[in-house]
Amino acid sequence: MSENYQHQEAPIIREDLTHLCLCPCCGAPDCGEEYMLVTKSEGRLEAVLFGGASFRMYLNYWFYEGITPEEYNRLPEFVRQNNECIGWQDISVERTEINTDDFLFTLESIKNNSRSEYQDKDFENYYYPVFKSFTQEVIRKGQKLYISI
Repeated sequence: MSENYQHQEAPIIREDLTHLCLCPCCGAPDCGEEYMLVTKSEGRLEAVLFGGASFRMYLNYWFYEGITPEEYNRLPEFVRQNNECIGWQDISVERTEINTDDFLFTLESIKNNSRSEYQDKDFENYYYPVFKSFTQEVIRKGQKLYISI
């Protein structure tokens, strides 16, 4: 299912979204908790750098009491792995392959959420278009998509 990708090469950063991820406590960009979406294109690694804690805030939209097992099972796999600290959220792995279609489903789900406390213009204006474009390019080129935490 998931392929781990260990590689020492430093990726070329195509987009850096960490400036959007300021810690509410100390003011540092997510207190140094940086994540990357990574792909290998034309023999080199390319990445989008972003704040992990800020992005997980969007994923936590579905982490609440009262969600039924049926509702939970319909969530994107990416979201369930976040909630359960498995798969890509396994901190012992450097880079984990993620399913591109499921990741796009996750992005659409976040963008279309209905709970106002989780609606954020930074996601809609920055994360969403950058992540979607990067992922669609990975699909178009027939590459694999990884997340590094």
